[in-house]
Order: sequence, then C-alpha cells, then structure tokens
Amino acid sequence: MANGRMVVVGDSLLLVVSHSAPGICTLFRTDENLSEAAAYGTIGNGPGEFVQPLLTYGCGNTFGLNEVGRQELVEMEVCQQQEVINIRERQRLKAVGRPRSTDEWIPSDYYYVRLDGAHFVSLTGVKNGSFFTLSDSMLVPIEHFGDSPIEEELPAVSARNRLNGKLMAENGAMVYATTKLPYLAYYRLCSGKMVKQWSLFYAPTDYGVRNGDLLFSREKAMGPMLDAEMDADYIYVLFMDQPLGLYDYSSARQSTSNKMLVFDHDGRQVASLHLDVGIQEMTVLRDRLKLYGIAKEPDISLVGFDLPSELFER
Repeated sequence: MANGRMVVVGDSLLLVVSHSAPGICTLFRTDENLSEAAAYGTIGNGPGEFVQPLLTYGCGNTFGLNEVGRQELVEMEVCQQQEVINIRERQRLKAVGRPRSTDEWIPSDYYYVRLDGAHFVSLTGVKNGSFFTLSDSMLVPIEHFGDSPIEEELPAVSARNRLNGKLMAENGAMVYATTKLPYLAYYRLCSGKMVKQWSLFYAPTDYGVRNGDLLFSREKAMGPMLDAEMDADYIYVLFMDQPLGLYDYSSARQSTSNKMLVFDHDGRQVASLHLDVGIQEMTVLRDRLKLYGIAKEPDISLVGFDLPSELFER
C-alpha cells in the first residue's frame, strides 16, 4: 500500500487516502486483521475522480475530502448492508472565498473540518486575528477568528508555508497543531462565536524572522509534528522529539516517530506513549483501545498498537 492520511470511519473501519493507491480511498476492516473492505476514486476530472484531494476529517459514517485547487469540500459516505461496504459521494460544497483586496492578498481557505452538525472550520493560516474561518453547513463564512502561533507578522506566502499544520474538531471544539512549531491552540464554539480557551508550546523551539521569512534553528527547534488527532477526551500528537534539522522525508528512520503525546481538553499533558515501531501517520480507534499508523520499515505498511486501558479509566 502507499503512504497516506488516515481516519476511523464508523465503528471499526480504517480509511486511508493516498494519491498513489489503486483507489484513492481505501477502507480496511480493523476487526478482520486489516483486510481490505472497499476502494473508491482515482485522480482525474471525471465522475468519481479527484484532482487534489486532502482528507480532513472523519465523522460517524462520513469523511471529508477537500479539493484544495477547486476550493471544494466533498463529503463522502460509507454505506454498509450486511457484508457489502460501499463508498459514495454524499455532497459537494463550494467554498465562498473572501472578497479580493487590491492592497492585500489573502489566500483561499483550505482544510475544511466539520465542527458540529451545523458548522465547519477551516484554515487561512495568514493573518493574526483571522487565522481561521467559521462557516455554516454550506461553507458560507460566519466569522474569521484566531491567533497566529507567533507574534511576528509574516507575508501571506511565508505564513501559509511556515505555519501550516493540522485542524481537528470534536463536538464544537477545535484544535490546531502546527507542523514545524510544537504548538497547540484550542478553541470552542460559544454562543455562535469561536472563543480561544488556551494555547501552548509543548517542546523547545527556536526561530527568527529574516527578510519576511520564518526560519527555524536546525539544532534548537524540536520536531516536526507528524500527525495529530482528537476525540471527546484527548488530543493525540505524533511528535519527533529531535532537532528539526534531522528530519529527512526520504529516510524511513528520520521521517517517522515512536513518540505520541496525549493532552486533555484543558491542555494538560496526561501521557507520553512510546511505540515499538516508528510511524508517520496515525489514528485512534478509542472504543477498542487501538492506535493505527503507517510505518515505513521494512516496507510501507499498516500497523496497530494496543493503547493502555488506564488512559481511559477516568
């Protein structure tokens, strides 16, 4: 199988989205030794095809594919009748962009994530005070909100590239985890507005702004964050606890991590889990106390781990 992003869909199905797999969306049965259950979609412009799909969330039996170049969110649905499992396109939503300004370029939002039954959140990733967008169920913007992870102002292109990361949402709460900064920010929908609850740096970092660009110390900045996820109780962060300059995507050992940090919804770190295999992507099947990931050694493969039951005995 090929490397890709992953989420849990339904009660026990593991979804992996990869641009280089025979089907872009592939479902695996976690209760049948990760046997393949269904596949859907290819790269292209025709029906059932996608140009630049980004897996952004899983929610019940649905998941979201953000067609980044087309500024669309495609909501997909997994349908199961007895032993037959199918993937179908449920709806395709067109994002409403920000008004264009002659003196300031703001890129289109991306990484649309379902916040609750009536809202989505998305990432602009540029300007302090409007780093994210809250939209209604049809992707019509309601408000722009949220702080940049750093105080310094950056040009739009630099901010978009250097401060990118992963958005997660669960029942009205949203978390943003940056890739190159060991940073988390937590927001919650309160009376129709997104309100920041906390933000934190969970590991050392060191950076500076030079000529409009954000530069990281190769020796003092730690990271990167490889993947993150949240559920009703916890935020899980797959983190490379090493100098940022050692990261090398072409090297299996220098692009995977065996360390996962666990935070509660108040920002307290409650656990640091050490895996016996390094992984690059991950997702949590909480009801079955399972963590699944994509390993790169000796070959790219799906792997599973048992989570400590003590973590959920609260």
